[in-house]
Amino acid sequence: MAGVKRPVVVGAVAGVVAAVALGGGAAWLLLSSHHAPPDLALSSTRPSGPTAALAGTWTVASGSQVGYRAREKFIDQASTTEAVARTSDLKGSLVVAVDGTTVKVTRMTFTVNLASLVSQDRYANYQVYQRDFFVRTVYLQTDVFPTATFTAGALSFPLPAAGALSVDVNGKLAVHGETRDVTAHVQATASGAQAEVAGTINVDMRNFGIEPPDISFTKAEPAVTIEFDLKLVHA
Repeated sequence: MAGVKRPVVVGAVAGVVAAVALGGGAAWLLLSSHHAPPDLALSSTRPSGPTAALAGTWTVASGSQVGYRAREKFIDQASTTEAVARTSDLKGSLVVAVDGTTVKVTRMTFTVNLASLVSQDRYANYQVYQRDFFVRTVYLQTDVFPTATFTAGALSFPLPAAGALSVDVNGKLAVHGETRDVTAHVQATASGAQAEVAGTINVDMRNFGIEPPDISFTKAEPAVTIEFDLKLVHA
């Protein structure tokens, strides 16, 4: 009997090892199959044109995008990956005045349709659109709170001699029925009748009454990076 037990035990151990190896391989395949787009950023860092051309009202034009990035952990995953969703359904404007080489921005308001956010990251073996459904309906509750709005008061800064402008913009973000002070880290360029503004806002979704999504197949972390690339034209 002793001679029979040993092959059975060895076979059982080998089976466990194989299962662990296959499970690890599946997790590795899931992680390695994930692809997220690069951060939104300026398409060019060309210097701004004559300051006089900056004065006036600027509005959001086609080609603009706003979205979010959040870390999440899929079921049976060894580590986190990055969920990325974006939309081009937004509107907004700002007013620029110029005094010599000093630029003053006022009446800055941008509004995004949250119900139009669509995931941009991809897994080779998973349909991320299912995540979008839960995020929109259960967590963002876009049927009740369909938009997010960023507003800022007056902001003054010297126009850089070369390259893109880099500036922090303090403002208010209204999401999910809550309004909080936030800081947007911005880069901007302008040339003629066109301008571009790109940057990020870092928030904790719990500060807006939004619980981190915890779905059967994935769980998100509370930290969110809001990213934007705004193409602006003279109104």
